[in-house]
Amino acid sequence: MSDLRLNASSPRTERVSHGPRPWRASAALLLLFAGCDAGAVADCTVSAVGVNFGIYDPFLATPDDSVGQVTVTCTHLSGPAIEIRYTLTLSTGASANFRQRQLRSGPNTLGYNLWSDPARSGIWGNGSSGTVIVTGLLKVGPGEGNGSRSAVHSLYGRIPALQDAGDGDYVDSIVATLTY
Repeated sequence: MSDLRLNASSPRTERVSHGPRPWRASAALLLLFAGCDAGAVADCTVSAVGVNFGIYDPFLATPDDSVGQVTVTCTHLSGPAIEIRYTLTLSTGASANFRQRQLRSGPNTLGYNLWSDPARSGIWGNGSSGTVIVTGLLKVGPGEGNGSRSAVHSLYGRIPALQDAGDGDYVDSIVATLTY
């Protein structure tokens, strides 16, 4: 058997001979953001580094964990300093279910989820179905650094152990929405 490894510096792939039945899994984050009205004195954006689980081994008795990041950056445009309160929500992805998000490779799936905390106790979602919303506050403006502030929020991913799945590249697309 061979596994498929993604070269981080380019979208090319290379095949590598390596052990029995490996699987590759990752979740990408698509980004959406909502802005202030035209009279705003600051602008905010969101960027993300999705979780990448690497090679999943269905025979290991421990879960496969990974950490990504969602970064909010607010930039002062004019006027006095301003405090910007924001919320970050995540979509369900292709599974349409917060309780069991799914990575897909053709017809094959691997269950996984995304949490807002390292203990993996709060599923990061949109506030429905018991999920949590991540919130923050950034102060930007004159006397507040270089007029731009960022906050990094860790994104904790986990694929539960002992899931059977076929060979392939498993992916899901999650939409991160910033509201301020």
